[in-house]
Amino acid sequence: MWNMLVVEDESIVRVGLRYMVNWESLGVFWKAEASNGEEALRVMETGEIHFVVTDIRMPGMDGLELARQIKLRYPLVQIIFLSSYDDFSYAKEAIRLGAIDFLHKPTMDEDEIAEVLRKTVSTLEETVQTAKPPYVTEDDRNQYLLSLLDVYTFPQSPLISEFETYDDKQGYWLTVIRKRGDAMTDASDAEHLRFLSLQYMVDEIVTKDWGGVVFHRHYREIIWIAPASPRAAAIKEVEKNKYLESVRQKLLHLLSVSIVYSISSPYEHITDLPKAYMESLLRLPVNEQSDNLIVRMAKEMVDRCLLEDITLIKVAADIHVSSGYLSRVFLKEVGENFSDYVIRNKLEYAQKLLRQTNKKVYEIAADIGYMNPHYFSKLFKERFGIPPLEYRNQ
Repeated sequence: MWNMLVVEDESIVRVGLRYMVNWESLGVFWKAEASNGEEALRVMETGEIHFVVTDIRMPGMDGLELARQIKLRYPLVQIIFLSSYDDFSYAKEAIRLGAIDFLHKPTMDEDEIAEVLRKTVSTLEETVQTAKPPYVTEDDRNQYLLSLLDVYTFPQSPLISEFETYDDKQGYWLTVIRKRGDAMTDASDAEHLRFLSLQYMVDEIVTKDWGGVVFHRHYREIIWIAPASPRAAAIKEVEKNKYLESVRQKLLHLLSVSIVYSISSPYEHITDLPKAYMESLLRLPVNEQSDNLIVRMAKEMVDRCLLEDITLIKVAADIHVSSGYLSRVFLKEVGENFSDYVIRNKLEYAQKLLRQTNKKVYEIAADIGYMNPHYFSKLFKERFGIPPLEYRNQ
């Protein structure tokens, strides 16, 4: 079943479209809907979407700008435009953006919609067959790479396709990059887009010169996992710090953005990625990083004691600060309060247990400290949109 997002500012059009077609008979699940482009992008961050049906003209971010952002963030997602009589002037731009087809709002009927959907499903199936397995969106890929940085979410059979020729042969090292003085990133869509522009530029520079893989953590830091030896012969003798300093200068010149960075030691095995990431975090310049020493120590204790009854008071006592101070600085530096951070990490670990074990839901709930499985299921559904059993059966 392919997940669809419908973006249309007129609710009457959305309702009419929803009941005009038997979507599931065509292999399509009406996953979500949005009334504008900004809302659509927020929806796509929280759930897997395979194709988007969007109006061209909407207040705020229109359908064309939405399509540009989708292609930047989720290049495999297919796009169908809803158009009116006077929208055909946009057709050339829509085709350039890779729209799979148009639906003409004043005249579209069930047969026309079904024909476009069959075409879309066929394209998605071809994409799955030609893409390297598993088929993932850009957001899925980013989340998977993030899971490699934490011992509690580390997959059972880890793989970075870009590193198939490196792992266990010449090894790798990891770099964390942050904007200078960026204690807490603005959560607005505009700030996220600016951050993605920075990530894109870093990716363009380092993967061409050196190779490896670039992704981000919560729009706050860029992570680059690099092979021990660079791809380009011209920089094979360049020391890592000197190379990253040249990257810093390019970003300052091209984007007027100042960054700080830190580099881990070299590691041989992909299973050491959590260790490499923590080492790189601890090496960030103390006066320039957003996670100050107290927050780093608190995070490390949460990681060590995640399956225990971990509380703000216990952690504060362990690192010799008041619970009130830790609460304030944690929220400022991380962007979420301490209890939400613990719950998120516990639920992400529960995801791993649901995927990789046959344990009952109540057993998994107990493993992560929830004696009431109903409360655990409620938290899980609030965070991921579906109950634990449905998640396991997907």
